[in-house]
Amino acid sequence: MQYRGVMIEDTFCECTDIYTARLILTAATESVALAETSYLCGFGIITASPIQGCIEGFVSPALTPDGRSGVAFQLNAPTAVGFETFKRALLDRLFIFPHLPTCSLFDGEASGPVEWIVDLAARVSRWGDGFEANDRVGGRDVVRLPIMTGDQYIERRVHVVAGTDGVLEVFGVNETSCLQGAMEAAAWVVRDVPGVAVFNYPVGGISGAKVGGRRYQGEGVTINEAFCPSLRKRVPTKIPQEAQCVIEFPLVATSLDAMKSGLAAAVRAFARTAGIVAITAPSFGGAWGGRKLPLREVVPPDEG
Repeated sequence: MQYRGVMIEDTFCECTDIYTARLILTAATESVALAETSYLCGFGIITASPIQGCIEGFVSPALTPDGRSGVAFQLNAPTAVGFETFKRALLDRLFIFPHLPTCSLFDGEASGPVEWIVDLAARVSRWGDGFEANDRVGGRDVVRLPIMTGDQYIERRVHVVAGTDGVLEVFGVNETSCLQGAMEAAAWVVRDVPGVAVFNYPVGGISGAKVGGRRYQGEGVTINEAFCPSLRKRVPTKIPQEAQCVIEFPLVATSLDAMKSGLAAAVRAFARTAGIVAITAPSFGGAWGGRKLPLREVVPPDEG
């Protein structure tokens, strides 16, 4: 099927069930909020990290509990790891939060049924070394920590929902078209879709992998040779003849409906980008994710 001249393979992407905590970081300025959220999400792809960090986008001061500039982000991991493992990784990651100057942290109140609640304050408040105090900000129960740049507020409890992930493989005539599509189009459009977060924001997109390996079978992931342009003469490939670059565009979302909306926004954005020739989604025979989301449901053939 085609959408605005871009060929979209009639296939499905494998979606993984994930635990996800949606959070809002606020700071003295918007640029500080984004920089510190990026830091907090660092080392955040589950293939090499105990937890993933993905950024949704900016939150207006009118919508944050403390009336300051904010950034919404998600910390998540596949449900296959087990909730206790996820909870430990979440608390370990957020324990570094008091290092972040001028920042405060609030529960993002993710949409969808709340299935778990994590007592964040029980761990992070120990930073206060006895000088911490209970307080309320914007109707939220928080812990107030006296840090070097002033008082920092951290919401006591974080809600966790069962979310999902999804991914597109995007083919371009060159690396410029792929990066422009991911950075200057898709990542900035998807950030306006509620409940959806982008890997590697604001670049958007990564160099993808496959589950397991052919030669190095003990590894969890290795290169996805079917999508590597320099290997097209050595292995069977899905790369169109006119494409010289591929970028993987993964998303996480707080619900399957939100994921559909996020993928649809990304497809539309890539289709508007010069040099994008085709879009598909990787399939690993269920080895990566148990849900199948047909791309036909994301962008119907008659939409464009």
